[in-house]
Amino acid sequence: MIGLKIMEKNHISWDILLRKVRRTLSPAEEAMFQEWLTRDERHKEYYERIRRVWSADETTCELDTDISVMIAGFDEHVRKERDSRRKKIVRYVYRFAACLFILLAVGGGILFLNKGEKQPDRLANVNKEWVPGGNKAIILLADGKKVDVEMLADTMLYQVDGIEVQKDAGVIKYSGLQKSEVTYNTIMIPKGGEYQVELSDGTMVWLNSDTELKIPTVFAGDERRVYLSGEAYFVVTKDERKPFIVETDLGNVKVYGTEFNVKRYRDDGQLKATLVEGVIGFSGDRIAELKLKPGYRLSLAEGSETPEIREVKVYNEIAWRDKRFSFENETLEEIARELERWYNVKIVFTDPALKELVFSGTLSRYGKIETMLRLFEEGVEVKFTIESDTIKVIRK
Repeated sequence: MIGLKIMEKNHISWDILLRKVRRTLSPAEEAMFQEWLTRDERHKEYYERIRRVWSADETTCELDTDISVMIAGFDEHVRKERDSRRKKIVRYVYRFAACLFILLAVGGGILFLNKGEKQPDRLANVNKEWVPGGNKAIILLADGKKVDVEMLADTMLYQVDGIEVQKDAGVIKYSGLQKSEVTYNTIMIPKGGEYQVELSDGTMVWLNSDTELKIPTVFAGDERRVYLSGEAYFVVTKDERKPFIVETDLGNVKVYGTEFNVKRYRDDGQLKATLVEGVIGFSGDRIAELKLKPGYRLSLAEGSETPEIREVKVYNEIAWRDKRFSFENETLEEIARELERWYNVKIVFTDPALKELVFSGTLSRYGKIETMLRLFEEGVEVKFTIESDTIKVIRK
């Protein structure tokens, strides 16, 4: 079994490793790298592998920018927004070649980087292909009827609960006249799905897989309140007269015109709210309102009355909105839950100790899951087998 001390001992940021290849380390970082390099003979082998791949004259992929620069740049903009509150955060369009993948397995001391190299087919019993998620959504109407959004024609206007609803290039748009009676729709995103919703006030919402968002068809009264289970990224239209509130079973996020991400999956056992721009406040039944600054994340575990607030790398929290996975020091169990939701699969661990392996990396959400699993198998003590509709994680 791999303990926490071993995982911390073997860990080094993949950002440092990539910048070592480019010879851009500071003296302090160079000392850190050398200490890591001499700690284990395998570390030299891993670094040499990275150096060969990234130094090659011929590559099968072209990068517009490297990952470390991209993430550092995004988070620097968040920090500037937090400090000055004057600049609007630049929204990067993160573009990578699909064949780029960086993976750091901290627990096993493994760093694997693939840049277009063909991998051997070592995934046992590959007899089923799971495709990545895509645009899928169901609208649950106030009368209990369900509308499959993908069955609606693009750009056509539909009357739903007395207002106009339009599907346009993967976006559900609510619009229409104000009315006295408020009815509620629930946008349901199944596993293996995602969708965008434009609310009646112009607020944009990105919904991740396995998510439900209950919304009023129009915002009446003195507030704009929606109800979330799952994960959503909000860009809220500012209206000082009507605060925007995201309600979850663990507490409420009150918005003051801003961009933020809320993640509340019951199987995660916690709520996470990450602020990208502006100001948000969080409160619960026994929790007085706490305000967040850009670049900070609030976490609240089930059964706790003490939220944790800390600075984070924002990109890792919202990468799903830009159609990719990005994780740093996340356990294989946490990553497996993300894969289950997106690929609509079931992943079972035969050895509980394997759940604690820790990885860092970034990759497209639209790659084949089989390719990802092969990369996880590379060099660490895990192997994936497929039995019927279940992927089993076993020790080699």
